[in-house]
Amino acid sequence: MDGAGAVSDTGSSLGLGRATPQEIKRALTAYSTPNAKEGVKHFVLDVVLYAACIAGVLFVGPLWAKILFGVLAGVKLANLGALGHEAAHGNLASSRLANDIMGVIVFTPCLYNYRLWQHDHHQLHHIHTNVNHQDSWVPLSKAQYDSLPAWHRALHRAYRNQWGLGFGLYYMIERWLPVRFIPSKGVPKEMRASAWRHFAYLTTYAALFIGGLAAAPLYSDTSSITAVVLGFVLPFYVWLSMFAFTVYIQHTHARLPWFDGPVHRKAMMAQEELATTFLFPHWLTYLMHNVYDHAAHHVAPRVPFYHLSDATRTLDEMAGPRAITEPFSFTRLHQTLKTCKLYDFEAYRWLDFDGAPTTDQQITDELKTAIKAFGPGNMYVAEAS
Repeated sequence: MDGAGAVSDTGSSLGLGRATPQEIKRALTAYSTPNAKEGVKHFVLDVVLYAACIAGVLFVGPLWAKILFGVLAGVKLANLGALGHEAAHGNLASSRLANDIMGVIVFTPCLYNYRLWQHDHHQLHHIHTNVNHQDSWVPLSKAQYDSLPAWHRALHRAYRNQWGLGFGLYYMIERWLPVRFIPSKGVPKEMRASAWRHFAYLTTYAALFIGGLAAAPLYSDTSSITAVVLGFVLPFYVWLSMFAFTVYIQHTHARLPWFDGPVHRKAMMAQEELATTFLFPHWLTYLMHNVYDHAAHHVAPRVPFYHLSDATRTLDEMAGPRAITEPFSFTRLHQTLKTCKLYDFEAYRWLDFDGAPTTDQQITDELKTAIKAFGPGNMYVAEAS
């Protein structure tokens, strides 16, 4: 069965690769030294290009050009979001303070709370990858889905429709507002005050930015409605849709298992087996800051994005069939969206909304037994890099 195998004495959870997860992590760590000039270059370039796109919305004449600049502004927000992710991992510069300053700046137009990101991404996502907790695109079980009211079931069907039209809707409702913007009760006490300060800062920025767009007739030939819709609403929707698409394909695949409890990552499921790598044209990979070389990032989060392609090649060579690396296609995306609706956490397979299996069991019976025998007291706590 694809991607399945027993726990081995060497530490390889699948027994299919040429190297153990520990050996792979050591090899990828060699790519971890940040280059401040490279990081700052991309930081400055992306901030300037985003500002230029907003200027295009405000000062370029034809409506079609304004719409184009609005879409491009959303793409640049996605680039800024990728750089914020890098900064939070300490990958844009060698200084922690410099990374934090750049991270806050690039997350500001994305309306992402930097402190909430640090908590959710570092302390939850990287440590508890593909575990049934509050995270992006966590699948519901059939019982969870059936227990929802009809309107909520319809919403989940819209999120996971087979044409990918629910990406932005999903992220706006389920992730951005309650997880990336407004601090919730789940934020650790020691981070709460800082998270609320970041929220106040973002709220002030949003008010000033939207107000400035609304005042567009005072300094340009663009109406208030056009400026707000094409300078804020459209870019923000494009940004959230792109981010939702990205995190979806990074952790949703017919071969990727999900878990309803703690999993011993060193002995059972290594990080290279819980994330995908999709191959895009080189120019697009470069423009998107290598965000789709995701398995290597999970193995070694301190590898800067400009080294991820090299790290991915090393990972693929060392992990062999354990690594999920394949060319991206919309046909593949469509098939994944059709296949991955709900999840059977007992049988480790994907289901459709009626509960019918759409994939085979993703792990072996031996690994299932090992997972059931594993208690929370033995939980492996990974480093939150």
